[in-house]
Amino acid sequence: MSDLSRFYDELAPHYHLLFEDWDAAVRWQGGVLDRLLGRLAGPGPKRVLDAACGIGTQAIALALEGHAVTGSDLSPASIERARREARRLGVEVAFEVADFRDLSRAVAGPFDVVCALDNALPHLESDAELAAALGQMAGLLAPDGLFLASTRDYDALARRRPERMSERVYPDGQGRRRVYQLWDWDANGSGYRVRQHIVREGGVARETLVFTAHYRALTRAQLSAALEAAGLGEPEWLMPGDSGFYQPVVATRRRP
Repeated sequence: MSDLSRFYDELAPHYHLLFEDWDAAVRWQGGVLDRLLGRLAGPGPKRVLDAACGIGTQAIALALEGHAVTGSDLSPASIERARREARRLGVEVAFEVADFRDLSRAVAGPFDVVCALDNALPHLESDAELAAALGQMAGLLAPDGLFLASTRDYDALARRRPERMSERVYPDGQGRRRVYQLWDWDANGSGYRVRQHIVREGGVARETLVFTAHYRALTRAQLSAALEAAGLGEPEWLMPGDSGFYQPVVATRRRP
């Protein structure tokens, strides 16, 4: 098992705790992404592959909006939970365990839309890994199909190198839940190790969960160049104020 798979396997049972209300976040993201797909790919339901679906946040969200969704992820625990959550929320999504560097072994296209949202691509440490993943995803797109990805704004973050992300505090039963990240930057600023903290406090009881992974500080120029090298068209970057999504989104199409 890779370190990344282990990170998401361990996080899967607790992933909803990163949100004040995960169900509400799913429905909000569904509305935002459905409007974005309508704007970029035209109206009507689409065949969508969420190639880094985790526990199903975006895959289930799009299925609730009427799209035909397949979700894949390298974490077996995340996929098992995604299946349970889809059943609970009353939608059908085809979930498969698959690393997005080797998607074609488990997933068959073509898809109208392939996406890798929520800062998934910066887990790929090298240009070769990024090229492999983008090549696999591009190959599953229908001609002129739409590719979407979102990342953190590393153009700004790599300059500032923050040591932590702001803490969020949510009600949690009879207590509260504190969620925050600590970042340890590589010496050259090209990436960082994140420590995701979830602290649950209730009366005298306290539980602290910590999950650790490494991210590459993937700039927009680096990702744009990799997308074009993978046979995709000229990328268009949409910032949150334009897309409505909470991270910068890059959109491009498979060349016919």
